[in-house]
Amino acid sequence: MARGIITPWRSHSDLLEVRKQLYRLDQSPDTNNDQPNDPRHHAVQRVMAWKVRGNLPHAVESTALLMDAILHHAIPETSIFSVRAVYSAAFTRFVTGFCDIGRNKERMLEPSSMLEIAKQIDMPVEFVTLRHEATHQELPEVHRLVSATEDALDWLWNVYWSRLVDPAVVDGDVAAMAQFRTDAKQKLRDFRSTRREALRAKVTAPADREQEIWRSAKSCADLMADSTYRIEVFAEVLLDDKLLFPSKRELGTSLDGAFLLWDRFLQEIFNEQEQFLEILIKRMLYAIGESNLSQKADDRNAEACCFWLEHMVDPKGWTSSITPSERQLIQAHIVMWCCTHPGHW
Repeated sequence: MARGIITPWRSHSDLLEVRKQLYRLDQSPDTNNDQPNDPRHHAVQRVMAWKVRGNLPHAVESTALLMDAILHHAIPETSIFSVRAVYSAAFTRFVTGFCDIGRNKERMLEPSSMLEIAKQIDMPVEFVTLRHEATHQELPEVHRLVSATEDALDWLWNVYWSRLVDPAVVDGDVAAMAQFRTDAKQKLRDFRSTRREALRAKVTAPADREQEIWRSAKSCADLMADSTYRIEVFAEVLLDDKLLFPSKRELGTSLDGAFLLWDRFLQEIFNEQEQFLEILIKRMLYAIGESNLSQKADDRNAEACCFWLEHMVDPKGWTSSITPSERQLIQAHIVMWCCTHPGHW
């Protein structure tokens, strides 16, 4: 059973509402709003209230600070110096926060430079350069800060806000998805049982074993029917029912047995459903994020998800299913996620 997530917002819809207000998704970007009635102003105030509660993602805080700088700039008769100072402070905190999170994830005696961290998370190197200038030299000119802030908001949209899922946008009714979940769970358990017996017996010919794996994977892929939501539910079943790792596994124990049992099956599903790997990785990262929020350093399931992620991007792991370019994109996505969701794991 999935654990609850501690967030500063009451519900996911609150976060989606703030996203809509910050990026003015329900109106033209050229719409002029009076400062008190500007939805962005209300969104910034709401995020600042969330900040007091704690557990606020750096991406959310950074977006609010950058947007607040834009709103400050729009106030009539505001001095240019104060505008430059507010923009610089918001932008510096935005860049420094992400780079610090990246360094903490490395856990190295000699951490990488900000520039190296920025490259790892696909952050434009110009952000680091401007941050250095604002911190150690004269404050940058307003036009440069305005342009950089707009670029930063676009970057935050791509790496965080655009990836929030609206639960109202799903294909299929509740009853149908409940039945799909039941069917998926049964197929996965049947495969696990059959695969375990085959590995223990060691009498089935390798070609026959491969054919059986392919048939099981094809059956599951057909069940998903190219539906993104069904693939998400399928990945959820794999993790929430702890099918990918032994239920009695101790912390620090290897997952070599689980890799042997599931590798070919998962690769075959990926060959049939291109979205599957990306969605499975997102689901694993989500599980790790839950553990980080609860601050559990002894979470066996979160550790198992970390092991699986390392295994899937290892060139010695899924070499037959993932191209080098795909592996590089996946690695960049994982590093970027770690920087936007700091925690033990």
